[in-house]
Amino acid sequence: MKIITSIGLLFTMFFLVACDEGIDSSWIESKYQNDASSFVLIDGNRVHYRDEGEGDVVVLIHGTASSLHTWDKWANILTDKYRVIRMDLTGFGLTGPDHAGRYEVSDDVAFLNNFLNTLSITKAHLVGSSLGGRIAWQYALEYPNNVQTLALLNSLGYPQEKWPPPIQMAQWPVFDEIMKRFSPRFMYEIGLKDVYYDASLVTDSLVDRYYEISRYPGNLAAFPPRVKASLDKDSGLIKHIKAPTLIMWGEEDLYFPVENAYRFEQDINDAYVVAYPNIGHLPMEEAPDRSVKDYIDFIERKSN
Repeated sequence: MKIITSIGLLFTMFFLVACDEGIDSSWIESKYQNDASSFVLIDGNRVHYRDEGEGDVVVLIHGTASSLHTWDKWANILTDKYRVIRMDLTGFGLTGPDHAGRYEVSDDVAFLNNFLNTLSITKAHLVGSSLGGRIAWQYALEYPNNVQTLALLNSLGYPQEKWPPPIQMAQWPVFDEIMKRFSPRFMYEIGLKDVYYDASLVTDSLVDRYYEISRYPGNLAAFPPRVKASLDKDSGLIKHIKAPTLIMWGEEDLYFPVENAYRFEQDINDAYVVAYPNIGHLPMEEAPDRSVKDYIDFIERKSN
């Protein structure tokens, strides 16, 4: 039955590919930039970022299939006290694909280091969600003197038992080639309702944001190689993290179980968990006020 279902889905996607219409890149840029948006050339890639506020530096790193916009509500609050820097990782947002197809975690860490060096950032509070958390803790291992504190939200770190369906499909032969060219809007709505606990928060504008930004030139083609990278490896390294660490976790995450939050807490010497009942994979989107308050309390406590 699973084989028949997969074949039917395959033919459906082939049909939809033939009917697909692209979205103009200039229109996407005009809609998803604002006055705080800037671009900088990093190792051959034109990187979209925002640098707002004054004070100690907080760097926010988004996850797979996302963009810097995932932090909008956090940034609105944090910029009252901090200099907040966030960027679109390569393969996502208005940055678009890496020109050399480099998507391993080591590549992302090198990208982050080059980006921060370009902005002359030598000390920062680092925050990462999902894939962004994986990048953040690896960076904290490789550049410990640059990281004042670390915060991980539903972060990659331990071997995955299962992946969200779009990530799983993008790892399959044939399907990966289709997904390089096409991904319908309804898949984003389904996917967001999968990672949010409260499906009523998945509005049309939220779905539009994820869908439209994914259509920025090269992002669809980058998605399969992005998710085929070794994302859930090297968990044995986590115990070497020295930075004070806050682990923030939506308890209703279907794919990144809350048990992993407590594994991080056990492995990292200076770490503790804040878990959110009735919240899914994206606490900064689904419970922005609660989660950012907990984060500010954490860095203020660690800065005194």
